[in-house]
Amino acid sequence: MRSLSDLRNEIDSLPKGNIYPKTIKGHVYWYRQYFESRKRVSVLIHQNELEEIESKILKRKELEEEYKRRVEAKNIVLSPATKTITGQVMLGDIPVAKFENGLLIDIDEKRAPLSIVSTKDITLFLKLRVIDSSRTNARLLKKALGIKETDDKLVSLSAYAASISDNYWFRPKHSKLKYADIKFEVDAFSDLALKGDLTLFPAKRKLTPELTTTGSFEKGWKRVDGSWWLYKSGTKEELFSELFAYELAKLIGIRIAEYSYDEPYVRSKNFADEMNFEPAASFCGDNDDYEPSFEAMMRLGEDIAVDYLRLMMFDAWIFNVDRHNENYGIMRDRLTGEVISLAPNFDCNLSLISRSKTLSDKPESDGLIKVFLRFVKTRKDVGDVYRNLDYADLSLDEISDALDRVPKSLWPDNPESLCNALFVRHRYLVGQLKR
Repeated sequence: MRSLSDLRNEIDSLPKGNIYPKTIKGHVYWYRQYFESRKRVSVLIHQNELEEIESKILKRKELEEEYKRRVEAKNIVLSPATKTITGQVMLGDIPVAKFENGLLIDIDEKRAPLSIVSTKDITLFLKLRVIDSSRTNARLLKKALGIKETDDKLVSLSAYAASISDNYWFRPKHSKLKYADIKFEVDAFSDLALKGDLTLFPAKRKLTPELTTTGSFEKGWKRVDGSWWLYKSGTKEELFSELFAYELAKLIGIRIAEYSYDEPYVRSKNFADEMNFEPAASFCGDNDDYEPSFEAMMRLGEDIAVDYLRLMMFDAWIFNVDRHNENYGIMRDRLTGEVISLAPNFDCNLSLISRSKTLSDKPESDGLIKVFLRFVKTRKDVGDVYRNLDYADLSLDEISDALDRVPKSLWPDNPESLCNALFVRHRYLVGQLKR
């Protein structure tokens, strides 16, 4: 039996519409009429072609009925909005998934986004690359751009679903666009997305990465010396926690995006300009519990699972309560789709002192540490990996030196107490490695 893709391709190769006669000055002429982009098109049919075209139109209608029956047999349920999507998901200039009226009819599983590979649907792909409409500045941006779309996941299509963090995008059917035509080059709307600043609103509408940037904090992409930097707002405690977490990650060998302070914002450099970042939600869904996440990482590679466990230990150490499946993930080769590594760490602004003025120096009773260690001790395979992690003991002086690299204007009132708590927590977690 032909695949849905082959069936759809055959349908598309046949003429569509209906044939109508038209009498002009006593002569009968035959026209094929059909709609293209909501416009009615009439094409004159020569007499010697009439029978052949009539036969092809009839064949097309028969195949469309077959296509409809096979789709219904699969029990595929699409939302009204998704049913409008027809075109290709592209990897640069390479088609990797084809959709017809929201239905996946062809896919390159080695190179397509994992969100589409795992769901056979475009919904999650779009959901994971759309601005959060709960942000005040997001609503301003949509109004300024004249975007009236009410279905959030379709907003990203206003930017061809392109993102700074990968080279996937969506090309509508019949479009001749190339990746170079839609690739982001300017940061015209960064101040509007970050600060709600309409004073620098450009007169000419341009494609903007802001429409496909996720997260609940006000943020904006800025082009600095040829590189993209994501600027993010926050409280003094959140800015401090993001920057100190960055220094602590470097101290213990956790790969992390480059962060710096550009008052009054914290900024991070795009780490996906040569590879594609895919969030864990692409292949884990919404379930961010340790066990299914670890198993998903193991399926991608043991090295990735080891790095995942190191990251979870780091989160427990710095009390990062905001780890979820959209703020960590993997890196893939931009040409082959091969999974390369766990992505660099990012988005630690809700760790350390962001939600309280102090950090607990009693790790044995800390809730996040207890949950993490319970997971490690419940499964022998996880425990074996954990005991083989190469975390080294840190001195209090090393932690204090890391703090010195954070702007002092952001420091909390009790920096010595914070450093001491981190020293005690780290010593406790490293001690558990040896048991």
